[in-house]
Amino acid sequence: MSRGRPWSADDAARLRRLVAAGCTDGEIAGAMARHPDLIRRRRREAGLAPGQSRAATVALMRVNRRRLGRKVAGRAEAGPGEPGREPG
Repeated sequence: MSRGRPWSADDAARLRRLVAAGCTDGEIAGAMARHPDLIRRRRREAGLAPGQSRAATVALMRVNRRRLGRKVAGRAEAGPGEPGREPG
């Protein structure tokens, strides 16, 4: 059973452009003639927040990675049984 036309690389590129332009999921769905739920799912899979450019997403990912690195480094510096170190 066919569930609609396949998602193409052009569709993915258009989705990224529209998100970067600040369009909502509903506006993008209308422009691409797709269901808003599909747009929302594809946007999330691409790691894009509504109205967020790929550059902004990459910057946010870098910040989160640094935070995680500091958190992990803090656990490694703590000795056994000290706060900040997980048992195991």
